[in-house]
Amino acid sequence: MTNDQKLSSIEASFKMENLPFDSACYKRVEKVLCNKITVADAISELNKKYGVPQK
Repeated sequence: MTNDQKLSSIEASFKMENLPFDSACYKRVEKVLCNKITVADAISELNKKYGVPQK
């Protein structure tokens, strides 16, 4: 499966769950798939964006 197919699948999953998947999310997932950033860093950035409190 190519990165584009994975990205499309992830986006479809978000839409099925009625979760936001804007251009910022798209870019972060793309960076993770291309190994430019770690999953933990991407999640941390999204948590900051959406104001998720840290434990």
